[in-house]
Amino acid sequence: MKKLLFAVLLVALALPVFAAGQAETATAQYPKEPVQVIIPYAPGGGSDILTRAIMKYIEMPQPLVAINIDGAAGMIGAMQAYHAPNKGYNILAHNPMDVVSYSMSGQTEIELWDELETICFVVDDFNVVSTNKQSGWKSLEEVVAYAKANPGKIKWGMSGSQTVNAADTVRVVEALGLTKYVTLVPYDGGAASKTALMGNHIQVETNSSADIRTSVASGDTIPLMVISSYRAKALPEVPTTLEKGIDVTTSKPRGYYAPPGTPKEAIDFLAAAMKKVVDNPEFVKTVAGLGLEANFVDGQTGHDKVAKWVEELKPVFEKLSAGNK
Repeated sequence: MKKLLFAVLLVALALPVFAAGQAETATAQYPKEPVQVIIPYAPGGGSDILTRAIMKYIEMPQPLVAINIDGAAGMIGAMQAYHAPNKGYNILAHNPMDVVSYSMSGQTEIELWDELETICFVVDDFNVVSTNKQSGWKSLEEVVAYAKANPGKIKWGMSGSQTVNAADTVRVVEALGLTKYVTLVPYDGGAASKTALMGNHIQVETNSSADIRTSVASGDTIPLMVISSYRAKALPEVPTTLEKGIDVTTSKPRGYYAPPGTPKEAIDFLAAAMKKVVDNPEFVKTVAGLGLEANFVDGQTGHDKVAKWVEELKPVFEKLSAGNK
């Protein structure tokens, strides 16, 4: 009898070790197939160029595969990611400020920023007020003077009509006293807005530093002001809203999400792989050239930050919604 009890005890003690070994093996085997990254904008936008940079540096047994799904200022791709299989092989490249806007604007009752699994944030981006070389303007003051002398002549582009980009634009326009003098024109993402600016279909735009980096370098886009409390490293000569006395200082991190219920092991693996990328000096240098600043934020910390932003932005979106009725 004692021998039987001893044998049972040995089996019981061995079980946790065996189970742990199984878990380690399962984690080590992930991913077994390529991981699809939904980019909810057209090729050439900020989320697109960031993901392709990450694809170059990330170390994984299987590759990341970029899939561009454009439409509704990023919402179509975000919803597709939300409904995608949650086995760890579908993730979303997005900026949390746009993810926040979908529910706050009433486009969906699903609070994607909360229900999607936040993997991590990897870089900071900035919204920038810019003009084109055709305008001849070199400063924000010149834009303001022209707008007031020529009511209705300036068209000001932005990404979407009920996004954080739109909210920033409305607040900046109000602070400059230009609400009655300029026409706001929403576009389906930064790439479309930049194209419109370069073609002079609009004369001013609010767009991300990543989206406008090439046109700034070519001289086709003239950055006038960064919406931030501190200057962007990519645009060190460009003043901020705070320097101009405008109390709008929203930053624009970019990160990655997974469908609800994605296994923690997959989330942790992807976050660790991306952290290693962000710690790579070559990646830091690469994204700096893309108008971005490397800054890794883990999923839980990122989610908590967004929760605070939601509370701050509620009154702004209520005003935007009222204006569209």
